[in-house]
Amino acid sequence: MSTTETVKVVLLGEAGVGKTCIISQFISGVFDPDTISSLSAQFITKTLEYKKYNKSLKFEIWDTAGQERFRSLAKIFYKDAKVICLVYDITSKKSFEELKNFWYEQQTKLNVDGEPIFAVVGNKYDLYETNQVADDAKNFAKSIGAIFQYTSAKLASGINELFNNLGEKYFDPSFDINEQENKDKELYEQKKLQKAQKKVDNNNKKKDEKVKLDPNLHKEKPKKGCC
Repeated sequence: MSTTETVKVVLLGEAGVGKTCIISQFISGVFDPDTISSLSAQFITKTLEYKKYNKSLKFEIWDTAGQERFRSLAKIFYKDAKVICLVYDITSKKSFEELKNFWYEQQTKLNVDGEPIFAVVGNKYDLYETNQVADDAKNFAKSIGAIFQYTSAKLASGINELFNNLGEKYFDPSFDINEQENKDKELYEQKKLQKAQKKVDNNNKKKDEKVKLDPNLHKEKPKKGCC
């Protein structure tokens, strides 16, 4: 029987970036386009099982208000968080700049109990064609040792992967999402190569089966008489 550990997770970012929608999709698989930005901190939990470690992890998730008038209150809720998700809207460069220059800088000034696990989350990836941040967010995530993840609350994309990776990092501090992606890519390429080779072998086998020697091909032809 696996044991259960509890981790406090806080989502930070500007109003309207989709923090509440991400949580809603993760908890109940629901997306409401008419969701109103949070005006206070909301708390909800979900437990995931990690068979690899024979443990379960209970996520205590805090959804904070992003409006400027509530910024002074946010630090009350994200102090001592073990996991901090910095969320921005990929269609809004301003939301990323605020995430980097305010939300990240603000929390580093607090007396956090231990080094938290960070994730930089680019939400609304269903609107990728209007991405205003490009690779800046990935570079920022790399510079602070954070997990980077694109998500789409609307399409329920990337959200389960985000929390799964956060759990992996929690149980194994050496977990490197980039290294894992490279391993997955390498495995994919190997399987792709094996599949292609198998296809070639099957085609060659079929060709061999089709080639049948004429049994009369090597029989000596009767000699013609001289008269």
